[in-house]
Amino acid sequence: MKIEAHRVGPTNPSDAKPVLWLTLALGCSAIVSGCTYRAPLYDWGMYEQSLHASYVAQDEAQASSTLEATVTSAEQSGSRIPPGVCAEYAFSLYKRGQNERAVKYFRKEAALFPESKPLMDKLIVRVQAKPPSDAPRPAEEITAP
Repeated sequence: MKIEAHRVGPTNPSDAKPVLWLTLALGCSAIVSGCTYRAPLYDWGMYEQSLHASYVAQDEAQASSTLEATVTSAEQSGSRIPPGVCAEYAFSLYKRGQNERAVKYFRKEAALFPESKPLMDKLIVRVQAKPPSDAPRPAEEITAP
């Protein structure tokens, strides 16, 4: 009884080169395709600066203008406005007595993020119930229900 050894694959080492190059090319293309750039989900614009101006520097005018810049830059570039930015800008407008504009941005927040609609509706009712005034309002008077 004679046992023969069978070799799997190319018998000549030079025949393995095309297979090796093909495997190497496929591996490199898989690595490169995994490193593609993804655009951010939201355009956060100057949101960090608005938070700093509002909470650290206590400069409401600067905070409001940077929030407005964030919203308008996202709209102009066709990017998505981040969650909460329209509501925060609306609240800033409300504190400055611009109730009609505040309602517009509360509605925009509700349209962009339907999960916020119940809260935005309550805030809209509150804003519409208060007469517009040019004077800043105390924080206790502005709190949500």
